[in-house]
Amino acid sequence: MSDQKMKIEKYYVVFHGKKADIYHSWIECARMIIGVKGSRFESFESESDAKETFDKYQGKEAEAKNDIKELSANISFAYILGFMIGVKRRKSY
Repeated sequence: MSDQKMKIEKYYVVFHGKKADIYHSWIECARMIIGVKGSRFESFESESDAKETFDKYQGKEAEAKNDIKELSANISFAYILGFMIGVKRRKSY
């Protein structure tokens, strides 16, 4: 079989779609992104490149979720502390 007729296998990383994952065909990838506003994907010629990129993406997503949880906890703490200080001040009048 000639090089021109050989099918180049591609791997598709869906970052934002119905389900973020690595897909082995365009049809699988398309099912995950069509109809999803702001969908995002990238194609790769090697599975190792696709896996490496997807793993980095998942790590960044996990970091962002942890940052949001920490920020939310800090805001809640500040709100409760502010409320307690306000209550204490009112009692002193």
